[in-house]
Amino acid sequence: DRKARQTRARIAEAALRLFVSQGYAESTIDQIAEAAGVSRRTVFHHFPAKESMLFDHLAGRREVALQRLQARPASEAPLVSLHAVLRELCKQGYDRRLLAQIRAVLKTEPRVASGQLPLGMGAFEKRAIATLSERLGEEQPSVEIRAMTFMALGWFLSAIQAYLIQGRHSLVECFDEAVAGCLRW
Repeated sequence: DRKARQTRARIAEAALRLFVSQGYAESTIDQIAEAAGVSRRTVFHHFPAKESMLFDHLAGRREVALQRLQARPASEAPLVSLHAVLRELCKQGYDRRLLAQIRAVLKTEPRVASGQLPLGMGAFEKRAIATLSERLGEEQPSVEIRAMTFMALGWFLSAIQAYLIQGRHSLVECFDEAVAGCLRW
């Protein structure tokens, strides 16, 4: 598992370097594989597309967020738990060097951010919904749990987009703004 994580990180970092140096569209899977020292097949084993390589650094912390969600008090309201975990994720932030590279790519390829940030969120959504449902003793997730999870993840994705695309300085402020905006309506 550790070796697989290292290989995945090496591929994502090689891809990001190529995206910055020669352009996102111009970087091929073969070039990424060569730069990472792996086969083309290994690249596709870890990533379904170039877009997922660009945002892998952001996705890497989802497992930690799920662990924290599981550790929240069983008596806590599900939406409070989701808010606390996602806000903490924002508060911790991300590696500044990698963020600068991602932002540089997005400046030249803004279409990638609008359509690709939600990639990979499906598995995270399902696991968060399952965690909250188990906590409530539900065999099948309720509509309310699904809706709350989708809403909270919407706050997070909106914050990430504002942070990356607009070049905002604080991911936590973007998150708080998204939450406050939804609660105001």
